Amino acid sequence: MNRSLSHLLQSCQTLGSLKSIHARLLIDGSITSSDLILNKILRLYSRFGATGYAYKAFVRIPQPNSFLWTSVIHGFVENREYTEALSLFSWMRDENVELLCFTICSVLKALSRQTRLKDGEAACGLALKSGFGYQLIVQNAILDLFMRCGKVDFAGQLFDEMQERDIVSWNSMISGYGNNGKLEDARKLFDTMSERNVISWTGMICGYVKAGDMAEAQALFEAMPVKDLASWNVMISGYVEAGDMNAARIAFEAAQTRDVGTWNLMILGFCKGAELDSAKQYFNRMPIKNVASWAILIDGLIKAGEIDSARSLFDQMPEKGMVAWSTMIGGYAKNGLPCSALQLFESFKEQGIEPDETFILGIISACSQLGILDAAESIIQNYLGPSLFSSPQVVTSLIDMYAKCGSIKKAFEMFEMAHPKDLVCYSTMIAAFANHGLAQDAISLFNEMYKANIRPDGVTFLGVLAACDHGGLVHEGKWYFRQMTEKFGIQPSERHYACMVGLLGRAGCIEEAYGLTCSIPAKATSVVWGALLAACALHCNVQLAETAAEELFKIEPENSGNYILLSNIYASAGQWCDVAKVRAMIREKRVRKNRGSSWIELGSIVHEFVMADVSHPESDDIYLILDLLQKDMKILGYVIVAKQQELLPLANSCDYFLFS
Repeated sequence: MNRSLSHLLQSCQTLGSLKSIHARLLIDGSITSSDLILNKILRLYSRFGATGYAYKAFVRIPQPNSFLWTSVIHGFVENREYTEALSLFSWMRDENVELLCFTICSVLKALSRQTRLKDGEAACGLALKSGFGYQLIVQNAILDLFMRCGKVDFAGQLFDEMQERDIVSWNSMISGYGNNGKLEDARKLFDTMSERNVISWTGMICGYVKAGDMAEAQALFEAMPVKDLASWNVMISGYVEAGDMNAARIAFEAAQTRDVGTWNLMILGFCKGAELDSAKQYFNRMPIKNVASWAILIDGLIKAGEIDSARSLFDQMPEKGMVAWSTMIGGYAKNGLPCSALQLFESFKEQGIEPDETFILGIISACSQLGILDAAESIIQNYLGPSLFSSPQVVTSLIDMYAKCGSIKKAFEMFEMAHPKDLVCYSTMIAAFANHGLAQDAISLFNEMYKANIRPDGVTFLGVLAACDHGGLVHEGKWYFRQMTEKFGIQPSERHYACMVGLLGRAGCIEEAYGLTCSIPAKATSVVWGALLAACALHCNVQLAETAAEELFKIEPENSGNYILLSNIYASAGQWCDVAKVRAMIREKRVRKNRGSSWIELGSIVHEFVMADVSHPESDDIYLILDLLQKDMKILGYVIVAKQQELLPLANSCDYFLFS
């Protein structure tokens, strides 16, 4: 029976058929009749990527032997589940199960992939203690470990002392030298090899590709006697990374063999180079697509601003993985469509998929943009586990979210929880204090960061300057601006200049603000001129307002806000003829006011409205209440500005009548 069963397992081609055989053995009770059969079942589960099934089957075995322990550990490693592999190995040690040479090799591989040098050294000691230290397969695994952990000289010494070497030893050294930037040492070994295989050639080519030396990589590739799929993919990836899509296209068309990864490389390259038409053509040509193929093109469309096309492609996906959901939701958030992100999140919740860090960051960003705290805290409670709270990026995003949702206290509590606190964490909290008008708190935190030997960057100074701007701290703002340029050598960006112009302008130093604007080495942008125009509006400086507006009309002629602000300045000064001129200019240039919207969060649901909106399911009730409120206001003596009657003074209703 064992022989026929072994043959049946050998011919097993799918996970479903393996489950059927396993179920049959469980029912008839013959599952424990042979450790060899058990071993084959465990290995097959791992080969199909079903390590969870392999583990469940393993834990039901009463007294598993060393081979069964090793099979499951090896399966985890081959499926890149290194933490699970090492956890099982720790359990194996606790049970005092005898180690095999192959157990040690699997553990060394897991540690090398996680670059855990200290634990790797302990595993090497265990290999020596167990009597496996001088076996070639173990020594090769140790070579790989030290190379991946950057201990190049130690690996070289070990290689020189090895009494026996095979082609795996040589290949480990060549790829290790290449990955650590020691191409001359790699090439010296490569040239002295008496026998090379395709891995030797590919490893050497990969070293040149990583160094950006595509000319040498191509020369070696052309000299390669036999080219396999991996070597073609390495060359194509090198061209893609270098941005040379013409060379990548030539290599792709010349490739004797391709897999889905080859196609994905091309699509990725075209997306990075903003050649979306080519990306779509290659995507449509693909004989087989995987989840990554769809996700790469969706991401490319999102980055190009084609969010609707990205969503259309997302909806067509036959199977949506975590990456696709994260990409689409994050794309909505990054493109300023937080409501769409949260709507898609509602669909995601029905899928039963465990969210990853990228996904959570996209949702947090959407909540931050909308300022909806209830929905944000519901997501935190349901999806943020201890592992995600330990992520600096997640913690920093939560600080930003709480601040934008108006809860500066919770933002600071989250900041206090962060360990260690890095530059991004400090910069985010400084900006949060600044946006809440807590200028002294922002400055104190900046000083604390500096004392902690964390060097500020341009973003940090932007937060400090914004704090000075909001707090009216002119002297301090000037001092920090000088510190940024003179002490830290940071070139001011347009946003730094805009902060300084706003600070000076709000303090009434309009001429100084104008002088700073004119002194910018590169031509001042709309952000800077816009800050000056806003300052002119605050102090009713018509002459400089006209200068700033003239520049803004050249840079962004379609921006309605600039026309409205200039009109308000004229109206405040009583220059009604000039108000009329601005109105004529708007009509002549056909400038349209950007659609404004407002939203409210009720029960963790966001309700968004625009002017004269009737799309809400409860719009009849909403307009009924609005009408009642208007009647109450009239009774109480308030004046309502309607489209038919301009009852307020013209100076106070400029925004209305310009676009009525």
